Amino acid sequence: MTKISFPAMLCQLAGCHSAHHASSTHLTLTKNFFHMELTMIVPRVVLAPSLRNSAPIKRLFTIAAIQRSSSSLTSPHQPGFGLQNYRSNSASLLSTMSSKPIIHPTVESIRSVRKSIHPSTTIGFVPTMGALHEGHLSLAREARLKNDIVIASIFVNPTQFGEGEDLDKYPRQLEEDVAKLREIGVDHVFAPNADVMYGKNHVTFVEPMQGFDETKEGISRPGHFRGVATVVTKLFNIVQPTNAYFGQKDAVQCIVIRRIAQDLDMDVNVQIMDTVREEDGLAMSSRNAYLTDEERERAPIVYQSLRAARELFDSRFARGEEEVNADDLREVVTNVLESEPMISTIEYVAIDDLENMRPMEKVGECGCVVSLACKLGSVRLIDNVVLR
Repeated sequence: MTKISFPAMLCQLAGCHSAHHASSTHLTLTKNFFHMELTMIVPRVVLAPSLRNSAPIKRLFTIAAIQRSSSSLTSPHQPGFGLQNYRSNSASLLSTMSSKPIIHPTVESIRSVRKSIHPSTTIGFVPTMGALHEGHLSLAREARLKNDIVIASIFVNPTQFGEGEDLDKYPRQLEEDVAKLREIGVDHVFAPNADVMYGKNHVTFVEPMQGFDETKEGISRPGHFRGVATVVTKLFNIVQPTNAYFGQKDAVQCIVIRRIAQDLDMDVNVQIMDTVREEDGLAMSSRNAYLTDEERERAPIVYQSLRAARELFDSRFARGEEEVNADDLREVVTNVLESEPMISTIEYVAIDDLENMRPMEKVGECGCVVSLACKLGSVRLIDNVVLR
């Protein structure tokens, strides 16, 4: 038997952000682990109990099987770690390491991968429209940390854009986006085009009821949530993830997606992560690229208006009041926005409940979502804060 300590290699294979998880890990392997064909046969793996079921360590033993160009199952289960053994030649393994993430332009391609994954393997899914920024990447990192396999999608969905919106000029930079996902350790990228997602005979759409089109955002963007609900349903059906990750910045969208998963009995955990902001408070968004230098300097006013609402809410409860009038919250946000001359339009300031985005007149201990949409110059910006 040969005892080998290789934290750096283990960390790379397992997708860790540092060698912390692997720093004290030793693998006890038979000498035939490294023979001329680099056959991965692991009769016994000795790991600390706390690491045995961690996603990064499990991924070490699944990555070659899931992304291999040629491999074969050599035996059922081995003693010790209890994982299936896989054989992969050196060229296949090196190709796996250098070519990740694998890009899948068709439903058939990503489905073939999905079918090859063992049912016990956890899959984290990060749906995006590309033009990735730190907000998207934080979701991918969370997925990498909590799942065995990570799949991202990059698809500019035409059905969620209304007439006169920015579908044609929305940033498309697949190569750059894939490079960013590669650094995080994403395994697969589903990158279809509109013809793949919506064939010429496509007639079926998912339309959330219960007033989502009557929310302030729904009124501002007619048909938007129908498009979101449809594409997310399709993506969930195609990828079949264990966990799916979304950012809180799109407040109504998050609630719509949770409703879809619950109402249609989808076996997926919808994870909503905090909004990621620039140092000056501006919520990260792909559309921030549209801002001129001067507009970008003024853009923090959006978050400042929401912070004013938070300060009002906190101060009222601090002095013993049990409720805050929604109109008071709306007024303080509006006043801050109107103080900035470059804010050309305030589309809405909404005070809604946390479950269904229904308008509230008074906000108590249950809290609320304060959301807004405005135009800075010609650029539409949205943001929100949760008050509790």
